[in-house]
Amino acid sequence: MKIGIIGPAQSGKTSIFKVLLQSPNITGDIGMFKFMDSRIEKLSDIFSSKKKVYPETAFLDISSSAGFTGKEYSKLHEIDLFICVANAFFSEDPKKDLEGYMMDIILADLEAIQNRINKIEKERMKIKTDIESEMKLLKKCQGSLENSKLLRNIGLTKDELKVFSGFSFISLRPIIVVINIEEGKQEDKIKAAEEYCASIGVRCIRFFGKTEFELLELNPDDQGQFSKEMGSGYNFRENMAKLISKELNLLTFFTAGDKDTTGWHLESGLPVIEAAGKIHSDIKRGFIRAEVVNYEDFIKCAGNMQKVREAGLLKVEGKEYIVKDGDMLNIRFNV
Repeated sequence: MKIGIIGPAQSGKTSIFKVLLQSPNITGDIGMFKFMDSRIEKLSDIFSSKKKVYPETAFLDISSSAGFTGKEYSKLHEIDLFICVANAFFSEDPKKDLEGYMMDIILADLEAIQNRINKIEKERMKIKTDIESEMKLLKKCQGSLENSKLLRNIGLTKDELKVFSGFSFISLRPIIVVINIEEGKQEDKIKAAEEYCASIGVRCIRFFGKTEFELLELNPDDQGQFSKEMGSGYNFRENMAKLISKELNLLTFFTAGDKDTTGWHLESGLPVIEAAGKIHSDIKRGFIRAEVVNYEDFIKCAGNMQKVREAGLLKVEGKEYIVKDGDMLNIRFNV
């Protein structure tokens, strides 16, 4: 899985990149982002784990000079989700700037679709596969883009999405807008940008660039105290991790013990046998059963497994059990 940070020059892309990766001196344009999750911290304390392991994904800082045309556009095919940075730190009208950038994305996709339509029409006699269904779908998407609609929000079916599996349409992928702001400034203009995001079906989050960089330069203990002073619920990295998980339809399950507490990502709706495979292929192959308790129930029982059992909250499930977000799994297997 790969996530790309995009946005116009001087919007704050590199600052966000450094904050998300917790590395003020990082060089290059790629790094690994840890999906911070306070539940991992809590479980690690309860089990006295020697190590905490967070789900990770690759993050790419995509140059604003790359644009959305030609070879650079095709390179974006490998990106699963885009984080688009809107500059409200210096910009007088962040909503207008964001509208312009989104229009660049739409126009890039529209050009790609038009090029595909032209190619099909030009080589119609040479193409042996059934192209009528593809052409109909392309025309549908063309009309939506011409009406300034992102392809992700026009209700394409799974079969239709399969047709586009080899294409690089940017607006077909999830987009999260990060509004880079200075605390207490331009509140009305920031709200206008947020309302615009809502109108086009895109989630957004605020980023206090100056404050986050000050926080990044502190030691871990001081960071925790500083975050508390920012108020409950404010944690840019963890809130961003939650947004990304929602957009990519991911849940987090846990394995915990004295050696390590680990968070694992799994696509929502999958059975526990697939979760076993995430941990290790041998565990999936030799799966017998899964002992399951949800994190919330575990905490309600004061993190005491004996109390969990007494309350009847520890379930024994077969391989068809559908994993839920926050499930703690202990998988029995034999190979």
